[in-house]
Amino acid sequence: MDLRPVQFMTTAEQREYTVSVLQGFAERGLEVGLLDLENPDPGGAVTAIEMIGSIDLSLMVKTGVQWGLYGGAIAQLGTRHHHEKYLADARALRTLGCFAMTETGHGSDVMSIRTTATFDPDTDELVINTPDLSARKDYIGNAALHARTAVVFAQLVVGDQQHGVHAVLVPIRDSRGARPGITLSDCGRKGGLNGIDNGRIWFDHVRVPRTGLLDRYGSLEKDGNYSSPIDNPKRRFFTMVGTLVRGRVSVAGAALNAT
Repeated sequence: MDLRPVQFMTTAEQREYTVSVLQGFAERGLEVGLLDLENPDPGGAVTAIEMIGSIDLSLMVKTGVQWGLYGGAIAQLGTRHHHEKYLADARALRTLGCFAMTETGHGSDVMSIRTTATFDPDTDELVINTPDLSARKDYIGNAALHARTAVVFAQLVVGDQQHGVHAVLVPIRDSRGARPGITLSDCGRKGGLNGIDNGRIWFDHVRVPRTGLLDRYGSLEKDGNYSSPIDNPKRRFFTMVGTLVRGRVSVAGAALNAT
C-alpha cells in the first residue's frame, strides 16, 4: 500500500490510485470499524475517517462512500438476510457500491425525490424507474467507474398507495459494463476530490427482487402487504436518512484537519 502525492496525477490515475489504496485497507482488515455489527465503535470509526482525511481527502470520501454510505446503509437499513448476503463482500471490496440518493432536480430535498420503486405482484419484483431528467441520480460517488451495486433511494409504490422514500439494492454494472435498463455517465474532472468517480444514473424500468428492499423500517410481503415499526411516515423517513449523520460528522472533522 503506497501512499503518494496526487496533485500531479491525471484524473484516471487518481481514481486508480485511490481505489488501490482502499483495496490495501481491505486486504489488511482496516475497514475502520464502520461495518462491525457485533462490536460497533462509531466514535472510533469517525476518528479513523478524520485521520484518513488528513492524508488524502479523496481517499477519505472513497472510504466513506464504500463503508460508511453503501455498506452503512445495508447495515443500518437492512436485516439479517441483507447482512449475510452483502456485508462481507462490501467489507472486503469484492463488491464496490454507491449510495444513490441525490437527484438532479431535488438535491438535499430527499423527501421529494421522484425515482420510483413500484411493486409488481405478478413477478414479486420491484420496478425501479427514472420518470424524467430531474429524477436522475446525480453526482453519485463510485457510480462512474467502480460501483457494481447501488443502494437506491426511491418512492415505494404498492398499488395505489405510496409509502414514501425507501432504499433498494440494485445491481448497476457487471464486468461488461452497465446492466440492462441502466444508463451511466461520468461527471468528469472536478475542482478537487478527483480520486472519486462521481457519476449519474438513470433507471429504465429495472426489475429487482422484492427482497432487495432494505426493510428494517418498512417491509413488503409477497402479497403486497406493507408494514413498519414506525407508524408516522415523517418519523420513518428521518430515521432512514439517519445513515447520513455519521458521514456529516466525519466530513466536518476532516475539513478541520485539512485546514
